[in-house]
Amino acid sequence: MEHINETLEGLLLNESLVNNVTENFNDVAESDYHLPQWILNFYFGFICLGCAVDLIFVSALIRSKRSGTLSLVLQISAVDAISPFIAAIEILTLNNHTWIFSHNTCLIYNGLEILINSLTLWLIICLNFHVISLWNMHKSNTAKKNTNPLTSCGDESNECLVTNREHSSNRILNIDYRKRKNDVAIVIPTILIWFFCISLSIPNFTLSSILKMKQQHTICAIIDNFYGYILQILLLVFKVLLPIPLILFSLIVSIIKLTKTSLKDIDTMLTKDFVEIRDLLIFCIALTILYLATSFQRNLFHFLHINSHSFSTNSSEIFKVPPLYNNQLSAWNNMSLTMLHYSCNMLRALLCLCMLPKFRGLIKNRIFFCSTKD
Repeated sequence: MEHINETLEGLLLNESLVNNVTENFNDVAESDYHLPQWILNFYFGFICLGCAVDLIFVSALIRSKRSGTLSLVLQISAVDAISPFIAAIEILTLNNHTWIFSHNTCLIYNGLEILINSLTLWLIICLNFHVISLWNMHKSNTAKKNTNPLTSCGDESNECLVTNREHSSNRILNIDYRKRKNDVAIVIPTILIWFFCISLSIPNFTLSSILKMKQQHTICAIIDNFYGYILQILLLVFKVLLPIPLILFSLIVSIIKLTKTSLKDIDTMLTKDFVEIRDLLIFCIALTILYLATSFQRNLFHFLHINSHSFSTNSSEIFKVPPLYNNQLSAWNNMSLTMLHYSCNMLRALLCLCMLPKFRGLIKNRIFFCSTKD
């Protein structure tokens, strides 16, 4: 009996050793894995092409008379034009499994990564609600299509061009030169978005540093437990918990508005504008679906990492936070999600070129023909 027990203990010990060796081998194999250089070169060429297209868009839009929609597209394109710089640093770091850049680059990367990704998400949300507001405004105008815009309005209307009031034997003619409202202001929303996105990134611009760890590994992070914890909570709120429900809500509302949009009554004076709003709704729906398909997973695993991460431990693991590190993903999966996320700059540019109303004509006139006509 004792001999059998010793045999069983020996087998269990051997199985434990085999499992440990296998786990260590898998860890080493994963840490030693690198993407082939030709794949990296092809990917960097792809996102740099997107950067060039975005710069063309920015150049054309700056020289044009812009509506609220085009102003938001200008900001999104400008942010996307900077993203390949951040993408290159992040992907090279993930591929080498250690920080290979200088301290100053660490400051710039950590700050810009938060600024660019936050701006992209919130500007898309702002664009969605802006187009929804345009739809509501033009729908209200379309409801008045059977009235005469010159005389058929009340005395207190702000949209009437000419009104007349008759008091006994006196006739009074009032002329209102104010034009019908045809756009929605975006100044205040965009100022607020830029303000809190810059506020979120300032701690990373100032407090980030590099830390050398065991096995000759180096990380780029905020080397302060208290500020690092507070910042991760703020990022969780303003990059995941608030914007994700908002962008999903705006997507649902946009789809509902699109289903209620009709192309009937094509002889009315407002149909041309309303058809353009319909095209804008389709563009916003496609833009939102593209973001959710390429970046939602990144935000989701960021939330899962912070939810499971312990900021009270004394080990160096406390400084390993997304996007460079994620305890919910393998190094290969983290790299894949990162490359998918940053490929969006080119995909968004293609969406603008193919689906945004009148955008191709604007680019052609402003860039290739240098036209001064709006």
